[in-house]
Parts: sequence; structure tokens; C-alpha cells
Amino acid sequence: MGTHTGPILEGRGDTDYERYVRVPELLDLQKPAELLAHPEERLFQTTHQAAELWLHHVDYEIIRAAELLGAGDVSLASDLLDRCARIINLLRQQIVILETMAPADYHVVRTSSLGRGSGGESPGFAKLLTVGKRLWPLFEALLATRKVTVIEIERAPREHRELFRLVQAMLDYDEAFLNWRYSHMRLAFRVIGSKVMSLKNVPAAQLEQGTREPLFPELWETISSLTQEFKPSY
Repeated sequence: MGTHTGPILEGRGDTDYERYVRVPELLDLQKPAELLAHPEERLFQTTHQAAELWLHHVDYEIIRAAELLGAGDVSLASDLLDRCARIINLLRQQIVILETMAPADYHVVRTSSLGRGSGGESPGFAKLLTVGKRLWPLFEALLATRKVTVIEIERAPREHRELFRLVQAMLDYDEAFLNWRYSHMRLAFRVIGSKVMSLKNVPAAQLEQGTREPLFPELWETISSLTQEFKPSY
């Protein structure tokens, strides 16, 4: 009797890879080619579907990081925040691919396929807007337990090496998130301009406000405070 070499996992697909990743189900989520309003619509939909998967995963890692902060596991929490920052940077690189679409082609998609949909309605994006509120109280509680302040960590980073790394990881994530929002704003300006109202009747230019709203403003303010202590002359 010959050795069985076919898939052993349940599900659709000719291989275990397809069944584990659920490739048939994923591809079924895409609009059939014959129903696309424009050939460029496939790129637009693929980009946003992939983004929602990554945003969902970042939220998963943020939940883990929050649990670790609550338990005082600073090192692993920092690792997860670093991972999240890398994913957000990937999303930033991904979204600019849409700049290869001609504005005229996008408008065909926009006016025929998107309904009243807006990127601001992204459930993944909405969850990540709350990261500051979710992590900051846990961070403050951790500092209270360790009897140290952010400015003290910044003054002596090598004396507070583990906590300084956490602060850096939080800033890295915050900066990545701000850069991603900035890239999204520039994409909007590139494709629809800054004066057009979104499908939710919001000016595209309003996106700029979000690029100036860090998740952890206290950390950025502390860096300014540290600089003032050195009384720079420049």
C-alpha cells in the first residue's frame, strides 16, 4: 500500500498549505474580475483587505502587550510593540502602491463601487486609535510600581535600561502610526486632491489633523522637557 502524500487537514484546497491559510476562502472575498468597475479596482480592494488583516493582528499584539505591562513583563511588551511598529511600517509601504493608480481610474472605482464607504470607517484603524488610552494607564501604573518617572528614565537611560527600551518602543510605534497616517493623507491628496469632500462629506484636508495627534503625547513632551534642562543655545 502506497504512502499517502495528499493533504491531511480538513477544508478546501489541494494542499495542506491552502487549507491552513484558507486560500480558497480568501480569494473568494475578492470581487470577480468580470464584475470589476475598472481593472485597477483589484489593486484597491486587495490593498485594503490586506490592511484589515494586518490591523487586526496589530490589535491582537497590542492586547498581548497590555496584558504583559499589567503583569510587569517589560521586555516582552517592548518586543511586541517593536513588532507592531514594523507591521505599521509595512502598511505605510503598502499604501503608497495605490499612488500608481491614475486619479481618473480611481474615480471610476470611487463613484461606482464604494457606496458611501470611507477609510475612516475601517474597524482596524478605529481600534488602533485607542492604543494610547489602552496602554498609557498601564504604563503609568508600571512606573508607579517601579517608583520612577519618564523624565528620570530619559535623564539616565542606562540606569533604567529596561524601561528606557519600553519608552523607545512606545515612541517607535507612535512614530510609525503617525507616519502611516501622513502617508495616507498624501495618498489622498495625490489621488483626489486636498479640496474634495470624502464620501462621508469630510474635507480630505482634515486628514492632516490626525498626523499631528500622537498616541503618547506625554512621552514627546518629556523629550522637550529634557532638552530644556540642558538649556540649549541653538
